[in-house]
Amino acid sequence: MLKDKVVIITGAGSGLGRALSIAFCKEQAQVIGLGRSVETLEETQKIAGKDMFSFYGADTSNFEQLQKTMDSIVSKFGKIDYLFNNAAVYPKINFLDESAGDFAQALNINVAGVANCCKAVLPHMIKNQFGRIYNLGSWADIAPIANSAVYSASKGAIHALTKSIAVDLTDRNVDVQIHEWIPGHLNTQMSDYTGIDPAVSASWGVALTKMDNEKKNCIFECDREWLPPKSLKQKIKGKILFWKN
Repeated sequence: MLKDKVVIITGAGSGLGRALSIAFCKEQAQVIGLGRSVETLEETQKIAGKDMFSFYGADTSNFEQLQKTMDSIVSKFGKIDYLFNNAAVYPKINFLDESAGDFAQALNINVAGVANCCKAVLPHMIKNQFGRIYNLGSWADIAPIANSAVYSASKGAIHALTKSIAVDLTDRNVDVQIHEWIPGHLNTQMSDYTGIDPAVSASWGVALTKMDNEKKNCIFECDREWLPPKSLKQKIKGKILFWKN
């Protein structure tokens, strides 16, 4: 199903981004990794293979640079089928100790960077009448831990941003979807190397792209759709009316 599909992955130089790149290359997709460090992207290419993995040094917080990069990718490959907005930073610092400039910069990467990628990619997907975007989310905004103010705030913003973009796509008669994907607590530098093997989460990411899904907007957790808990009243009504969910 993924052979010759064009998949863009931001933050592909390490962690989940690298694991996703390797996983999609194994599916024979054409994978394009984006990142600020060319050196780490080169390392990903050595593992994933030059035949299926190429890369561009790009800063997602710079829209003009990003737009040119996406245009170049479409010129070379003819389309963009999937985008994983994975790139993010997690400054582990107390809110009172973090400078206003550093706070704004982190928001620019974690929120504006995702918006920039969506804005640069969506016109191509709409023109091609197909596309899937997965914005990497987290439950960090629901129960923030210490020294995570900007990261937690940015992930809360991703919830709203993803839903808002989906609403603005409703009048487009094309098969383009935008979802939030929460891959779990991962064993990467961001989590001090505790949690799930990124390769496992990457396999879930691949599975999501193969899922027969008609909804324009979902929240996926791991490898399945997350549905909000229902109240007792809703559960009783569902039983009476034979609701499926």
